[in-house]
Amino acid sequence: MRPHLARPVSFFLLTLLLVSTAMPVAASHEKKEAKQGKYANADTRRRQAVGQRCAKKLEAAQRAINVEQWPQAEQVLTLAAEKYCASSFEKSQVWNYLAYTHFSQQHYRRAVEAYLRLLDEPAAEEKMKVSTYNTVAQLYFQLEDYASAAQFLERLLKVSDAADPQTGGVRKADAQTADSQTKALLAQAYYQLGRKNAALTYLKQAIDDYQQRDKLPPEAWWSLQSLLYFEQEQYRQALPVLKQLIKHYPRYRYWHQLGGLYGQLGKDVERLVATEIVYLAGALNKERELVSLSYLYLGANTPYRAAVTLETAIKKGQVKAIAKHLELLGQAWQQAGEGKKARPVLEQAAALSGEGKIYAQLAGVYLDIGDNVKAVTAARNALQKGQLKRPGAVQLVLGNAQLNLHCYKQAVKAFEQAGKYKASAVNAKQWSSYARAEGERVNELRAAGAVLPGCGA
Repeated sequence: MRPHLARPVSFFLLTLLLVSTAMPVAASHEKKEAKQGKYANADTRRRQAVGQRCAKKLEAAQRAINVEQWPQAEQVLTLAAEKYCASSFEKSQVWNYLAYTHFSQQHYRRAVEAYLRLLDEPAAEEKMKVSTYNTVAQLYFQLEDYASAAQFLERLLKVSDAADPQTGGVRKADAQTADSQTKALLAQAYYQLGRKNAALTYLKQAIDDYQQRDKLPPEAWWSLQSLLYFEQEQYRQALPVLKQLIKHYPRYRYWHQLGGLYGQLGKDVERLVATEIVYLAGALNKERELVSLSYLYLGANTPYRAAVTLETAIKKGQVKAIAKHLELLGQAWQQAGEGKKARPVLEQAAALSGEGKIYAQLAGVYLDIGDNVKAVTAARNALQKGQLKRPGAVQLVLGNAQLNLHCYKQAVKAFEQAGKYKASAVNAKQWSSYARAEGERVNELRAAGAVLPGCGA
């Protein structure tokens, strides 16, 4: 049974390790053989170069390893290195077994030391050395020594670049896969070292290698590539990567990321679609996300959806019923033509904040539903508290409410005040003329004996 690895450094590293981790050199391979009660031909050929005295110690160590008696295995191997295994090739076998023994106990630093001694042996088999580069690199990942991990992965790529003479210079498929996995792991090391451009280069090569051979790249590779593009604000390059993730590894978090990406690109409609998919699936539950979705609905001229979404989130306790959220909810109901639903929400928001802008919005709602007295009060409160973005618009609301209450002189004054602001000057002039004319008409009718309601009635 393969020993349990230590806690991974990150999600990306965990997945990369699962993709590319091989057993330590000659470990699981030999263990399986021992359980079958015999050695494979490769091991038999290798032992022919080992002296009889050394071979007996290695066999004793193998038996201890098979039953996971690690202290005994260490003791036998240490003695073998000191007295029984003298040649460089023999010692390379001892260091290999000893390294695996340390590895199996999660003594990673001691395992690295043993593997490095193996690499220093001149007579060590080249194939074993190449495998050791990979194992040592992964051990350095466990130790969070990313610089050393990168060095060994670079060495591994360098030796693997040599063409296989048995294939006439063409790399075998399994060797190409191993190279791609090495590049992806090297990209992870570079990312941890802050070398993001180099990380992107090797990650792209790994992904391209897989795709050219009609192999599906692991999810973690595309995830890391997407992260790198995001961190370097290369949003357009990240877009096709996220689409590949959604296609081959459909998860709502990728739809969510896609929505954020469209936001960075200024594509609000696409952002709304991607975000709504996550919301309808019930995977959008953070306050910031739900409030943002409500704003997106408003921006897309669907205020009713904005109001329903936000109101539902507030009732569920996902969004706090604070003044700014209630103000947004009231605005959504108002724009949806639901003044009666907007009124209590904005009244609550105004009571919580006391800000003029909320009273201004509330005044508009009162005017819409025909509560002119309250509209006048709310408009005056808004003007008194100040800090309004459009004070002229509030004066127009005030004037219209007074006009509805037959307070023509007060209405004219409000419209005149509104005329002082450029944004409302044209409307203010028209309403002012109408209020004067209506006031004069009412006075003439009264003079003729007509009984008409007075100001405030």
